[in-house]
Parts: sequence; C-alpha cells; structure tokens
Amino acid sequence: MEGKAAVIGVFDGVHKGHATLIDILLKEASRMQLVPFAITFDPPPALFFNPYFSFLLTTSDEKKELLASMGLKRVDFIDFRLVANKEPEDFIRDELIKRGIKLIVIGEGFRFGHKRRGDAGMLEEIGNFTVLSVKKECFEGDYISSTRIRELLLLGHVHQANILLGYEYALRGLREKGIGRAGSVLNTPTVNMKASEPHKLVPADSIYAVRFGSSRKPGVCYIGSSPTFGDGVHKIEVHLLDGPPDESEEMVVRFVARLRPDMRFDSVEALRLKVKEDVERARRLLSLS
Repeated sequence: MEGKAAVIGVFDGVHKGHATLIDILLKEASRMQLVPFAITFDPPPALFFNPYFSFLLTTSDEKKELLASMGLKRVDFIDFRLVANKEPEDFIRDELIKRGIKLIVIGEGFRFGHKRRGDAGMLEEIGNFTVLSVKKECFEGDYISSTRIRELLLLGHVHQANILLGYEYALRGLREKGIGRAGSVLNTPTVNMKASEPHKLVPADSIYAVRFGSSRKPGVCYIGSSPTFGDGVHKIEVHLLDGPPDESEEMVVRFVARLRPDMRFDSVEALRLKVKEDVERARRLLSLS
C-alpha cells in the first residue's frame, strides 16, 4: 500500500485558511513521496448536532470541487453519524490507520472524537503519525474562519467574505416561477430561483452585483420580501443585464458586491429609478472585478 498524507477537517467554505493547510500538505507529501488526500465529514458536524442549521458555506459537492481545484483529487467523506460518539482512540484505529496514513496535517486546535478528546498528541501517540498542526491564518487582525465568513455574509458583506474565501461566494438553485412583476417593472430579463440546498447560507436581504450561470452573465440579485409591494414573500431574483439566460444555463449566482440594503419605496416609479442606479453601479463594479 502506498503511504499517504492526509489533511483532516470540516472544511466548510474551503477558505484561505484551509488553502494554507492544503499547500503545506502538498509540499510535505511531495517531499516524503506520499499520496495526498483530504478527509472530511458528511453530514457536517454542525448539521448533525442541529438538523435545522441553515448556514453551511459549501455543500459536499462544492467542497469536493474546491478541494480538487487546490490539487486534491481524492476526498474521503466519513459518515459523521457513525463517528460522532466514537472514542477518539477508536476513530484513529478504525478510520485513519487502515488508510495507510503516514503524515497528517490539521489546523491548530483541531479536536475529534467523543467529547472532543482527540488531539494532535493522541494522533502521534496512538497512530504513530507524523502530525503537523498549523497555526490559523489571520486577516486584518482576526482569524480567517468559517464562522467569521458566515457573519460577514449574514450582514451582506459579500466582498469581504470573498476575500477570506479566495473566490466568489456562490448559491445554486432551482428555477422558480415568479409572479411576473419584476421583469415588467424593471424591464430586464429576470430569473427567479430557490436555493437547492436548504441548509446553505443565503446572504442578507439586500441588492447585490452578481455573475449568473456558467457563462458568468452580469446581473443584479435581489434577496428580500419586496416591501414596496407588501406581498411578504421571500424571494431570490436575478436581473440579467445582457439578455436572457440560455435554457441550459446552470442556476448559480456568484456574489461580487453588495449594492445596498433592501428598502421600501413610496412608489413603483421611485423603485424603478433606484434600480436603474443599481444596474449602472453593478455594471461598473462587474467591469472592474
């Protein structure tokens, strides 16, 4: 069996802090002539402990895709339901030793097993692995973490979140039939969508400059409940700036910048004028990004 090098973690968001771990893994694996791969968990621990958790940054498919883009072609997903209450000693024997691992890279403070008793020292002692515990990355005086990124997105600060992620935060969805108001009021092709993953974080109610679909068409995304019209229905609408999408277009919105918060207008005409400003500003921002 070929010797292997593993990076272990939850990797929600696969952000710049995770990228540092993976970079170290790849360099050390090359030096030690080991095969690098990632070990993560499905469902994520947060969702296991709270089935109503709706703040995930990445689905399992997105996680796998992002890790592959960083050079990890193999990702092992361990069923967290089977290991959540497993003693850390048993986790090491049952899940790690059998994989032929020689080197493990983890983030500083990584814990595992029942009551989070497992740590780097236990990995070294029981598994006889070489363990590299990597300090957390900082940006502007605070740690880069999934929690920090969630907080930014829930405030609508998508540009700042993207800096920590290293890419544009994306929301995939299913096409939904709208009530036909947005396209006629705004005179733009409009796509109504519903997030396809109910546990994934939807950014704060606001208006955003976005890129839509695999062709990355420029657009303005509205997330909110249309207070001007008072229908109270929460929706995600994407107004495309350069024509309608292809029927085969992937339903994905990539958030580039927040334009403004959601707000109520005194008239439809006032709303129309404001959206015209939003569109002009979005075009400028998207041409620069």
